[in-house]
Amino acid sequence: MSINDLSVLTLNCWGLYFIAKQRKTRLRAIADALSNENHDIVTLQEIWMLEDFEYLKSKVENVLPFSNYYYSGALGSGLAILSRFPIVSTSYFRYTLAGRPLKIFHGDYYVGKGCASACINHPDIGIIEVFTTHLHAGYGDVDEYEGHRVTESWELSNLLRASAAQGRQVIATGDFNSIPTSYNYALLKKHAFMTDAWLEAHSERLSQTGLDPGHRSPHECIQHLGITCDSPANTWSKHFLKQQPHSKQVGDRLDYIFYRRTSQITCTGSVVAMTDYIPGTQMCYSDHFAVQATFSINSQPTQVNSTSPSAVQLSNPSFTTFPLSIAQAVLTLLRRDQVATRKTAYRLLLLFGVAIIMLLFLCVSTVAVLPDWIAPKDESQLKFLLGSLASSLVMIISAVIATICVVVGFVFGHTEERALRQFIEEIQLLVASIQEDSRSDAPFVHLSNQASDNPSRETFYNEFNERTRLLDDA
Repeated sequence: MSINDLSVLTLNCWGLYFIAKQRKTRLRAIADALSNENHDIVTLQEIWMLEDFEYLKSKVENVLPFSNYYYSGALGSGLAILSRFPIVSTSYFRYTLAGRPLKIFHGDYYVGKGCASACINHPDIGIIEVFTTHLHAGYGDVDEYEGHRVTESWELSNLLRASAAQGRQVIATGDFNSIPTSYNYALLKKHAFMTDAWLEAHSERLSQTGLDPGHRSPHECIQHLGITCDSPANTWSKHFLKQQPHSKQVGDRLDYIFYRRTSQITCTGSVVAMTDYIPGTQMCYSDHFAVQATFSINSQPTQVNSTSPSAVQLSNPSFTTFPLSIAQAVLTLLRRDQVATRKTAYRLLLLFGVAIIMLLFLCVSTVAVLPDWIAPKDESQLKFLLGSLASSLVMIISAVIATICVVVGFVFGHTEERALRQFIEEIQLLVASIQEDSRSDAPFVHLSNQASDNPSRETFYNEFNERTRLLDDA
């Protein structure tokens, strides 16, 4: 790797304790692979076990001597950043909405999902703030967490803008659990003004070949479409794809490297990496493939392209190119989730009331029969004893249900509903700002607001990529 180049790699390691298959073998193989490669910055997700991180850290210390593991929630964030250059500061931002406490087997609520960042002191261009995150998964055919991911992306976009407004070079990586047609992708591109490294590196080729996989094999689609997850070519996805109906036979693009393109850092190439089997085995490194991007570093800043927002522009919260129609669609989504959250909280509080009534009834019943239980007739002694035990068991269960319902229904339910209300107000201000800029015919914002009132996501994606290309070529 040239001293004027910067190599960044991101990988979801699938390091779930007990659940992830062959975890130790795979994590050690990942450590071995990274120790033999020449990356400057590596970001990891789902590295849940501290012992796995410590092993990986010791294995790569000769090539990536600086690292940080991020702690959050009851089970940890699973995020880590490793660097060839000194890490001068770190931080962790916990997302306001990330899962629900009753979804125990989803686990997102208990890991304290958020965004990890590290300020890395590069010898030529100074501070690069590197972010890595793992947004909430969808779980199943009905994506009940789309609103959560949108709020996470909104908070992440504001973090990225704040960093860029300080004049820093910004790189954002991770498993975003979002395809390129999602609202989350649009927020990162059009509100945080981040550039998708893989798309930029392959835009010329894609403009000629398009996104249609055609007759390409799953292995060919990986590089052609940037597929990182649910690929039939991934050994850990094959079993899942056999068990679950899957409309796409090529997989999904969920993992990204975004960056703030400036005169000092530009992407020169990006590939899907770690697609081969672990040497000596017939299994992949993870259920995700890695993404690698190479950046060209220019130590001397030059005149910034007029279409690239400056730090001063990014410090203005109302400055955006986020399409009005998409912002309004996000509002609709959040309002729908707010109504659903309010209904769920009401049902849980209703169940709390039922459990309390049952508990009181059992208490009164137990007291009423207590004299007979103390001095029963010989033939009914066993019946009273069994009845008392059953009543006590039901009382305990009712008490537990009542406690869970009041905590989840009242405390978390109202917390989620109010958080959604706050996000709605923030997006409403953004919508008002976009509408005001459109009326005043602000040139930079006006370009993004020519979309139809209700475009489909596919139409939006095509228009979005075309406009991105036009801006890039300007």
